[in-house]
Amino acid sequence: MKGFTLVEILVAVLVMGLVVTASLKLVMLSERGLAQVRVKEDLLEEADRYMIELSVDPTNTFGISGDVSWNVEEKSVNAFMDGALILEGLKLFSEQAASIDVEKLKAREYRWRELEVTKKNESIKLFLPYSELADASSGDLFKSGDRR
Repeated sequence: MKGFTLVEILVAVLVMGLVVTASLKLVMLSERGLAQVRVKEDLLEEADRYMIELSVDPTNTFGISGDVSWNVEEKSVNAFMDGALILEGLKLFSEQAASIDVEKLKAREYRWRELEVTKKNESIKLFLPYSELADASSGDLFKSGDRR
């Protein structure tokens, strides 16, 4: 007699069920990942729009539009932090190393702007170059007389 036994058919159905279950799990994970990518893409588009607005009016540092909010903060850090010197474009192992004014470098501040865009409990933060226009025309964190 030729044919399959009941045990062989049950094993084949079980294996097929496991394969289908794993495939559905993979599809669900892919959908979730794709949804997260879409949200981040939307946030990047909004952030790009606000970066353009900031280039036109650097003093406009916050706003809400529908379900999207954004905020710009001025940030700074001294060149000398945690005992390590941040030397911008200098090579310490050259002949010029002896002529470096360490005290002047310690006093130097690096400034930047952080743009944070929030939409539906998701947020993205972009780091933008420092704008002296915003510094001179706003009374926010840095006064124009503080520049070094």
